[in-house]
Amino acid sequence: MWQEIAIIIIAICVVGYVGYKIYCLFTKPISPCDTCIGCSLKEQLKEKSLDCKDFEKKK
Repeated sequence: MWQEIAIIIIAICVVGYVGYKIYCLFTKPISPCDTCIGCSLKEQLKEKSLDCKDFEKKK
């Protein structure tokens, strides 16, 4: 009995997490700097307290 309850709770958590990730995929725009680890442009923007979205607006 308690194993079934534990599996149901885990399944609800998994469904909630997947739903949240899908929601974020469609609502949050992907920034080109999200996957960049150490490029020079990202370092320059960090020094000026900007992010890629601010940089794209100035273009």
